Amino acid sequence: MRSPQLLIVGITTLITTSVHASIIQNQPRNGVIAFDTPLDVSTDLSKRQVGEHDYIFPVSNFPKLTIPIGSNKDVVQLSIDTGSWLTQVPDVASNCTECLLPNGKLGLYDANKSTTAVKTGQTLKSDFAPTHYYHGKGVVDDIWFAPNFKIPGTLFNDVQEISPLWHEGILGLSKPPKGSENQNIVWNAYKAGLISKPIFAITQRNESSNSLQLFLGGHSKSQMTEDYTWTSIENKNFAGHIDFININGAEIKINATVTFDTGNYGVSVSQEVYDAIINSLPYDPLKSRGIISYDSIKDRSVTVSIYGKNYSVPLKAFFGPGCDPGVRYCDIVVYPNPAWNWGSSFNRFLNLALNYDNGSYIGIAGWKPSNTNDVVAF
Repeated sequence: MRSPQLLIVGITTLITTSVHASIIQNQPRNGVIAFDTPLDVSTDLSKRQVGEHDYIFPVSNFPKLTIPIGSNKDVVQLSIDTGSWLTQVPDVASNCTECLLPNGKLGLYDANKSTTAVKTGQTLKSDFAPTHYYHGKGVVDDIWFAPNFKIPGTLFNDVQEISPLWHEGILGLSKPPKGSENQNIVWNAYKAGLISKPIFAITQRNESSNSLQLFLGGHSKSQMTEDYTWTSIENKNFAGHIDFININGAEIKINATVTFDTGNYGVSVSQEVYDAIINSLPYDPLKSRGIISYDSIKDRSVTVSIYGKNYSVPLKAFFGPGCDPGVRYCDIVVYPNPAWNWGSSFNRFLNLALNYDNGSYIGIAGWKPSNTNDVVAF
C-alpha cells in the first residue's frame, strides 16, 4: 500500500456516519451505485502522525459506511478514505471492544465463520504511526451493500491487531499498484458488471459538509457547474497539482501536488504558504488564535488553480464544519506541515472523481450546492 507517512493527521474529532442509502438504495441502477452518508459530530478522539511532524486538527470529517462482509454478513464500520487503497476490516480476533456500529453494537468480521472467505496466507501490516496500525492477514471475501447485492472477491486486510486509538476499519478508494487491482472495490464492481465504468466520484450536497455522497460508476449532475476535466495522475495518489490560490486579491503561489484525502479534514501546507494564507484572510484580532469571525468570511470566495484551470470555492474551504450562519467564530483548519494533504474541508467544494481504466485519471469539476440529485453513469 501507499507510504504510511502520506496519511495525515493530529488529534481529531471524528465524525460518525452511516449509510442511509436515500439516493438509490445502494442498488446498482443504470450502471451506478450511490450512497448518501449524512454526517454527525461525535467527541471520539484520534491521533495520527506524519513522519516526525505532529500537528493538531480541532475538527475532522471522516465519512463512514456501515456494511456487511462475508457469508454471515458480519456488519463492520469503515472510514471512506481516498488517501489509501487497502480495505482494513477488524476481525473478532482483534478483540476490539471499541469497534462499535452507529447503533452501539459491536461490529467485527469473523473470517473463520465465513464460508466464502479465502485466506491468502499473506501477512499485511499497515503502520500509519507507532500508535496507529492495522496488522492482519490477507483475505478475499464478498462485501455486501444490500441484502441481495454484493461486490465479490475483494482482497482486504483481515485485521487481527488494531490500534486501541482507532475504532473502525478503512475502505480505501485510491488505485492499488498494478497487479493488485482486486484490492479495490471500484475495480471489482466494474469487473463484476455492476457499474458501467471503473470510476468513483465524491460530492457534497451542501456547504455545511453534512451530506457526503459516494458514487461508484457515476455522479450527480445537480451539484456540477460543468463537466469533469480529466488529468492523468499515473503513479500518484488521488492528487492534484495546485498552481496558486487567490484570497482577497492576493495571489499565493503553491506549485505543489496535494493529496485530496477524505481520511483527513484540514489543509496542510508549507510554513511559507501558511503564513501567506493567514495574512491574506480578512482582518481579525483573533486570527493568531486560530479563529476568525463568521461575518468576515461569509459569502467570500477563493480562486484555486489546479492543473492550470481556475476554480472558485467558498472561503469556508479553509474553515471547519459548523462555520455557518448563527455562529460567531470559525476554526481555521490550515496547518503548516510538509505533507501537502488537503482534506475534506477543502475538497467538499469540488466535484472529484478517479478513473481507474487504462491508467489513473483525476476528474475535477466546479461545484454548487443542490438539494436534488440527477444521478447519471459516466
